[in-house]
Amino acid sequence: MTTDRTDFNETWLAEMPSGVGNIETFDAISYSIKDLLSHGVVPDVLANGVNRVKLSSTIYYWYEKDSVILLGSQLSIRPQGLVVQLTGKNPRLRGHPPYASQLYNEILKDSGKGIRMFSDTSLSDEGLNLWKKLVSLGHTVSVYDSESPGKTFQTFSTPHELDAFFKDDDTDFSRYQYVVSESGINLAETRSYFNTRRYRELAGLNLQD
Repeated sequence: MTTDRTDFNETWLAEMPSGVGNIETFDAISYSIKDLLSHGVVPDVLANGVNRVKLSSTIYYWYEKDSVILLGSQLSIRPQGLVVQLTGKNPRLRGHPPYASQLYNEILKDSGKGIRMFSDTSLSDEGLNLWKKLVSLGHTVSVYDSESPGKTFQTFSTPHELDAFFKDDDTDFSRYQYVVSESGINLAETRSYFNTRRYRELAGLNLQD
């Protein structure tokens, strides 16, 4: 039987995708989207020109122009949020719009769910800039250590807070997981999941499925 523990573990603690090795991420996401379209799947066209295909366990969002994919993201649908599987941008547009922050902004507004993203062994300047852009768009960035998620869950809503947390000499980024949420009810719901987890941690209750 599925429990809230199961839902939490599947959404926030399940192993993240290992990546696609040396394969260009844009090639991979572009192939997946084109394959769906070639088999007759008709995308929904959302505001601001975003396309969406929602399957039973996976959802795709992307920008395109004249049938050319510009930027796309593949996410898995989990009980308490979305998990980024793959995001890729047309190499010809590097340094030019559309930007990943724009796409994630549209995904947050459309889905109403928090988005869990990759952790990394070191947070690049590019990664920090992504968080800052999303914060400037009115979202929040939360960070937690997957070994004790309830205890370590922290939320940042200003660029200054992000700068203070992500220090250059911090070597623990590999343990962190990242969640981007819309401010308001979406953030409140995400926090409630982690508050429940914290209660279970403190009470010594079963944390497994």
